[in-house]
Amino acid sequence: MISIKETTYGNYGKCLAISNDTMEIYVTIDLGPRIIKCNLKGKNNLMFEDIERKKTSDVSSVFGEGKEWNIYGGHRMWLSPEKFPETYYPDCEKVVYSIHATGAVFTAPVQAVTGLQFSMNISMHETEPTFTATHYVKNTNEESIKGAMWCLSVMGQDGAVVVPQPTEDTGLLANRILAVWPYTDMTDERIFWGKRYIALRQKPEIADSIKYGINNTAGKIAYINHGQALVKSYASNHPNGEYPDFGVSCEVYACDLFTEAETLSELKTIAKGESIVHAETWTLTDGIEIGEFTNESLAELAEKIF
Repeated sequence: MISIKETTYGNYGKCLAISNDTMEIYVTIDLGPRIIKCNLKGKNNLMFEDIERKKTSDVSSVFGEGKEWNIYGGHRMWLSPEKFPETYYPDCEKVVYSIHATGAVFTAPVQAVTGLQFSMNISMHETEPTFTATHYVKNTNEESIKGAMWCLSVMGQDGAVVVPQPTEDTGLLANRILAVWPYTDMTDERIFWGKRYIALRQKPEIADSIKYGINNTAGKIAYINHGQALVKSYASNHPNGEYPDFGVSCEVYACDLFTEAETLSELKTIAKGESIVHAETWTLTDGIEIGEFTNESLAELAEKIF
C-alpha cells in the first residue's frame, strides 16, 4: 500500500514522503524539488545530503545581488548543455504539489531570467521497490530554446556507479562515444575501464573531480552503497537522436563529497509553451555489495541488478 504524507526532514524543511512496504522517498517542497531521500525500508539513505551547505556558487551576476545556488544534494533537474551561471538557478523557492493515487506531481515556479519551469511526476509501484520519475522542462519565453532534460542524482559518499558499455556489433564502425572532461585524469585510481562495464568508486579522501559520459544504449545506470543497488532505467540513445556533450545520454561525476549518476534526453528545440519530457524508472535491490573492480565481478553484479 502506498503512503503519501507531509513531513519535515533535516534542515530541508517540508518534504513529501512517498512510500510502500518496501521503499521510501522524500521530495523537498520548501525548495527544489529534490528527491533528497531514497532507500529500502530500514536502510540508509542513498542520496547525498549537503546539510552543512558546503557546495554553493555565487550566481549574483545573473540572478541578482546576494543570490547563491546550493547543491543541497539529492536528485535534481537541469537543462543541458551546462552554462555558468545561467544553469545554476537558485531553486530555493517553495514547490507546488498535487497528490494522485500512486504519488504526486511537483512543480517549481517559473525561473527568473531563464524563463524555464521544471516539474516532476512521481508514480510508485504499490508493492515493489520501484517508481518512475517523469521530468518536464517547459519554455515560457517568447523565443525558442534548444536543450536536453538533464537529470542529476547526487549520491552519498563511498558508493560506486556502474555503467554498461554499448555491445552493438557495428562491424567496421565505432559503437561507442566516450566524452571526457578537461579535469579528468584517465589513470585515476577510482575508475575501472572494463571490458563491458565502467565502474567509478567515490573516495572522500580524493578531492580531484572526475567526469565522463557515454552513449549508454542499454539505458541503465547503477549506484551501489549501504548494501543496496539503485538502478535508473531510461529511454536509451536513439540511433538518429542528437545528444549533448558530443552525443552522450549518460554521465558520471565524482569528487570528495559525492558522486553523480546522470541521464540526459535528446536535444530538442522547444517553442513557447512546449516541454521536453524525460522519464527514469528507479529500482532498488537489497543485499548488493561491491568489492574490487574486475571484469568478472562486474559481470556478476550486472546479472543481479540489470
